[in-house]
Amino acid sequence: MKGARNTIHMIQNWEDLISSTDKLREHYSKIPPLAQVTLRSIHLSQYGPTIILRLDLPTFPDRPLPEWTDQGCDRLQCHVRFLAVEDFSMRRWEPPVMADVQMEPLEKRRIKVDVLSSQTNLSFTSNDSLTVGRISAFRAPDGGPDRGKHHYVGRMDRLKYDSVPDPEVEVYYERF
Repeated sequence: MKGARNTIHMIQNWEDLISSTDKLREHYSKIPPLAQVTLRSIHLSQYGPTIILRLDLPTFPDRPLPEWTDQGCDRLQCHVRFLAVEDFSMRRWEPPVMADVQMEPLEKRRIKVDVLSSQTNLSFTSNDSLTVGRISAFRAPDGGPDRGKHHYVGRMDRLKYDSVPDPEVEVYYERF
């Protein structure tokens, strides 16, 4: 992809980069773009050059689980993992952050990621294969906290968590 940096070509369909879209496709007929997401946390892994963004997707699923509907959930949250991260830069952090996540293809199966918002500026490069995990639905006031009850998709997550744990619970933020 020579010259990718000369002509800016943003990745319009981030789902093409997800290693397995099954988890999201179960709930969305069309996976929403990463525009106007609520970025809840940024986790820099201690085990390697990995970043995990915990975010609320901009639209609620059109195929929600019955439990989600019964409980009045109106938001879907997930973790998006980026591997082989380099060139990390961040200015300001005032969560929760309403942001657009833009991705630009680079050479050698890499992408440039920019998280653009008035509350933060985050950029880095990573491998172009993303992993999505820790999918949950919850109800929260607009832009409000996500400390209420979460209804997780993963069986182990359902057994271990009924809300988002504090940042010191590393296994929640490191693995999924």
